Amino acid sequence: MFNIPENKLPEGLKDESRLNVLFAPLRNKGVNAKDWEDKIASWKSIIKIYCESNNVYSFTLSSLNLVFIRHGRTPPCLGEVISDMIQNHEVEVTEVFLKKTSHTWSGWLTDVVIKRPLAWSYNTMKKTIFPPKNSQYVHLEVVKNRSEELLQSIPDNFKNKVLSLKELLKVIKKESGNLENTKLLLHYLENKQHISVKVLPNHNLHNELDTFLVKIGQTQAASPITDADVAVHTLEQNAKMILKHVENLEDEIDSCIEDAKGHLRKKHKQLAKSCLVKKHQLEKQLDKKASALHNVQNCLEQLKGTHSNTHVWEAYKNALDAFNTTYRETGLDEDAIYDTMVKLDEALDTNEDIQSALARSPMNDEDTTALEQELEDLLNADINDQDQPPNDDSGMSDDLDKRFGTLKINLSEVPESSPDVSVQEAI
Repeated sequence: MFNIPENKLPEGLKDESRLNVLFAPLRNKGVNAKDWEDKIASWKSIIKIYCESNNVYSFTLSSLNLVFIRHGRTPPCLGEVISDMIQNHEVEVTEVFLKKTSHTWSGWLTDVVIKRPLAWSYNTMKKTIFPPKNSQYVHLEVVKNRSEELLQSIPDNFKNKVLSLKELLKVIKKESGNLENTKLLLHYLENKQHISVKVLPNHNLHNELDTFLVKIGQTQAASPITDADVAVHTLEQNAKMILKHVENLEDEIDSCIEDAKGHLRKKHKQLAKSCLVKKHQLEKQLDKKASALHNVQNCLEQLKGTHSNTHVWEAYKNALDAFNTTYRETGLDEDAIYDTMVKLDEALDTNEDIQSALARSPMNDEDTTALEQELEDLLNADINDQDQPPNDDSGMSDDLDKRFGTLKINLSEVPESSPDVSVQEAI
C-alpha cells in the first residue's frame, strides 16, 4: 500500500476505519484541536515512512497526491500537513535548502539578520499569492539520516582524497539515475563540513560526473579542495586513461601476431605481412604511450612528494613557533641561564660555609688543647706501668712449700682383701 512494505506500514493504515478518517476532510482546529493534531501527526509519519522506504528525499504536493490514492480519492489535508511541516522546520523548500551555509561569523550574522528575514517575507508573500502545489520540498530528517549512512559507507582509504562524482557513485554503489538525490545528500554533508565540493571549469551536463569533485573528511572537518588536490586528481585520471590505452595496444599487438600466424598457416603471406606492418605501427604507439605514462607517474610522485615536504616544513614551523612561545612565556634565554648558574654557585658556597659553621665545636681552642694534653699524659702513664717488673715474693713461696711438706695425716691402712661377713652374723 502506497509503495510502503507491509512490515513498515503504520497501524493506522491497516485499520479500515482509521483509513476512512485519514482520507476524510480536515476539520477546523478550533473545533477539535486534538483530532486535528492526531491527523496531522499521522500523515507526517506516513510521509516519512514512504520517503525512507523509497529513497525519496524531496517531493511536491502533486507527487504526494499521486502516491496516496485510495478508491480514487486523495487525502484533502496534505496541503495543511506540508504547511505544518514547514512551520516546524521538518521540510524545507529545495531552493532554500540548496543555499550554501556560511561557516564564518560575519556570514552567519548576515544570513540570520538580513537574508533570512527577507527570504521569509518574500516566500510568505509568494505563498499567499501563488498556491505551493508545484513547490518542491526536502524532508530534512530523511536527508540527515541518509547522509550519515552514506558517510559511514565510505571506506577509510577513500577519505581525505579527491574523488569525482562518478568514482563516488561507484564506491557507494549508487546508480547515476539517482544523481539528484545523491547531490542533495552531498549538499547536506558539505553544509555540515563533512565533505568539500568543487566543480571544475567547463562544467556541463555531459561531463558532470567527471568534473564534480568531492573530498571526504577523515576524522575532522574536511579541508578545502586546493589546486594541488585538483592537479593530483587530474594526473591520476590521466594515468588511468593512458594505462587503459597501453593495455588496449598490447591486446591489439597480440591479436596481430595471432592473425599473422593464422595467415601463415593458410599460406597467405601478404596478409601475414600486413598484420606485421600493423603490429610495428602499434608497437611505436605503445612506446610513446609507455613514455607518456612514465612521465605522468613521475610527475604524480613528485607532486605527492611536494605534499609530504610541505607537511614536514609545516611541522618544522610549528615546532619553531612552539620553541619561541615557550622562551617568550618563560623568559628563557642565555643571559638568564648564566645569571642563574652564577647565583647557584654562590648559593652552594653559602651552604658549604653554613655546614662548616654547624660542624664547629662550641669549646674554644685553648680548652681543647688542655684536654688533649691531659689525655696524652694518661696514655703515657699506662705505658710506664706495663713496662715495670712484678714484685719479688719468692721467699714467701718457699716458706709455704716447707709448711706443706711437714703436714701429715694419720689414716688406717686399707685392707688388701674384702671382709668375710656371714649371713648369720648379719642377722
